[in-house]
Amino acid sequence: MKTKIYNKVFTNAHKSILLVLACFFANACNDLDIAPINIIQDKDIFSSQSGVNSFFARLYEELPIEDFNYNRDGYNKFENYPALGNFTGEMVATMYKMEWASPNGSWWGAWRYGPVRDVNSFIETLPKYKNLFTSQQYDVWMSEAYFIRAYNYFSMIKRYGSIPIIESVQNYPQQSISDLQVPRNSELEGYLFIEKDLNEAIKHLPEKSRQEGRANKLVAQALKSRVLLYAASIAQHASMQMDGLLGLDIALAKDLYTRSWEASVALEGHYDLYNEYADKTENYWRLFLDPKSKETIFGRHYKFPEKTHSFDLLHIPYQMRSAEGYSSTFNPTLEFVELFEDTNGATGLSINDIEGRPIRFDNTIDLFENAEPRLRASVIFPGDVFKNESIEIQKGLYESYPNGVLHTSTNSNDLFQGKRIIGKSGMGHQEMTCTGFLIRKYQNPDIDQANVRSWRSEQNYIDFRYAEILLNRAEAAFQIDKKDDALIQINRIRQRAGANILNEAQLTEKSIQKERRMELAFENHTYWDFRRWRLFDKEVNNTQYTALCPYYIFNENKYIFVKEKVGPSYTFDVKLNYLMIPN
Repeated sequence: MKTKIYNKVFTNAHKSILLVLACFFANACNDLDIAPINIIQDKDIFSSQSGVNSFFARLYEELPIEDFNYNRDGYNKFENYPALGNFTGEMVATMYKMEWASPNGSWWGAWRYGPVRDVNSFIETLPKYKNLFTSQQYDVWMSEAYFIRAYNYFSMIKRYGSIPIIESVQNYPQQSISDLQVPRNSELEGYLFIEKDLNEAIKHLPEKSRQEGRANKLVAQALKSRVLLYAASIAQHASMQMDGLLGLDIALAKDLYTRSWEASVALEGHYDLYNEYADKTENYWRLFLDPKSKETIFGRHYKFPEKTHSFDLLHIPYQMRSAEGYSSTFNPTLEFVELFEDTNGATGLSINDIEGRPIRFDNTIDLFENAEPRLRASVIFPGDVFKNESIEIQKGLYESYPNGVLHTSTNSNDLFQGKRIIGKSGMGHQEMTCTGFLIRKYQNPDIDQANVRSWRSEQNYIDFRYAEILLNRAEAAFQIDKKDDALIQINRIRQRAGANILNEAQLTEKSIQKERRMELAFENHTYWDFRRWRLFDKEVNNTQYTALCPYYIFNENKYIFVKEKVGPSYTFDVKLNYLMIPN
C-alpha cells in the first residue's frame, strides 16, 4: 500500500534568499551586491561565484541542526525548551517549565520540502551555467547540494519513516494536481536515496572545507555513518508495518551496519579525540568551547553580534545570573548522574550508612570526590567550583537532625542565624535547580556576568564530533562480529573520559548503549537513540525522575543528602516512534 501525500508547491527558491545573506558566510556576504528580491533571475544567482555562495548561505542557514536554538516547535528559537533531553531522563526543566510531561505526535516535526525544493532547483539549474566555472568548482558545488539534500531528508526519515522522495522541482499550474500527489516511498527507499546522495557528495567534495561551516568529504562520511547506523538499528530492533512501508527487513541489518562501520572507518586519521589538557575534567569541558578542536567535524558557527544564542543566560547558576534573569533551565537528574561509575569503579552515590542513616559530609562536594572526570565536566555538583566560585546548592536547613526544625525558603538571601537556608543557587526558587545539579557542558566559564544576556553567547554548536563516529563504529562493529574493534573504540572514549577501561566480557550491546548516553549527554542524541533502539517505552514508562537534595544540619555543621522525586511523570507512547505526517 502506498499513501499519497500532497506536496505543497513553493515559489521559486532563488526568489527568497536575500534576507539571510548576512547570516552565514562572512566573506561571501561582504562581496554581494544583488538586485531587489522581486527582480532576481536565475542568471543573477548562477552566473557568479558570489551568487552561488549566496544560495548556499541560505541552504546552510536552514540546515536542520538540532542546536542551542532548537525546541519542540522548530529551529532558530530563543531557547531550546523543551529539549529532546527533557524526555530521556537526562534532565528535567526548572520548576516554572514543568508543564509538559510527555511528547506528542507533532512535536519536533521537520517537514523539509521547502529546503528540498531549493536544493532540487539548484541541481537542475546550475548545469545551465556550467561553462562559467571550472569543472572542479562545479563538481564541488553539486556535491555540496547532494549533501544538503541528504541532510534534510534524513531529518524527515528519522521522524516520519515513510515520506515521498522528491528529486525534481514541482510547479503548479504547469503540473496537474494529480502529478503533484506523490506517493510515499518506503522507509528503506528513503534510506537508500539518502545513501545515494551522500555517495554523490563524497565523490567530489574536498577533504577540507573551503569555509568553516560548509561540508567536505569527511563530513559527508560522518553523516553516512549516522544515517546507516540509524537504518541498521531500525532493521535490527523495529518491526515492519503497513506492508513494508514502515520498517526495514531484519535481513538487511548486518549489511547496513557494515556500511555504517565503513563510513566511520573512513574518518580514521583525519580527526582525533580532543586531548589538549592533562587534567581530564578540564580537557573534556574545553573541547566544546575550542573552535580549533581536532575532534570537531562539523557544526554551526556563532559570532557576536551577527549570529548568537542564549545558552549561558539559560543555564548559568542562579548566583551568577545577570540582571536579565533566567538561569538553571535544565537540571540533570540523579538517574543520569548515577549512570557513571566513579574512578574506583563503584556505581551509585553512597549517601546512607549500612543502617540507612544519612552520612554526614563537611562539604557538599565531598560526596563527588571520586566522580569520573567526564561527569565532572558535564555536570555542576552542589559545592562545585565554577568561574572560581563555589556553587551553593541546598534545599533547606535543619536546626538539628532528624527531629529539629527544618527551614526552607524561596529566597537565596534568607538566613538562619547568619547561615543561608538554601545557599546562593537553590533549591527552592523556581529559577533554581530542582534536581540539585546543573549543566556544565557547553557553558562558557570565561563570559563575564554582565554579558550573560539574551543572544550574547557565541560558542559553536558541534553537530558531528569524532567521539560520536567512534561510538557509531563500535556499535556497528559489535553487530557484525568485529568485537575487537568495538572494544578498542569504546576504550578510546573511556580513556579520554578518565573512566575505567572495559574488558572483553564487559562489552555488550547494553554497555555500548550506556557509553553513548554518557559521552553524548545533552547533545540531543539520546532521544533518537532510544527511538532507533526501540527502547523509549521501556526506559520511559510512567517514570518520575529523582533529585539529590543537600540539607545543612546547623548544630552539627554538616551536610546530608536526601533523594526526592521531582517533576511530572513521563511516558512515551510507542506510536511516537514515527511522528504524525503534518496535515
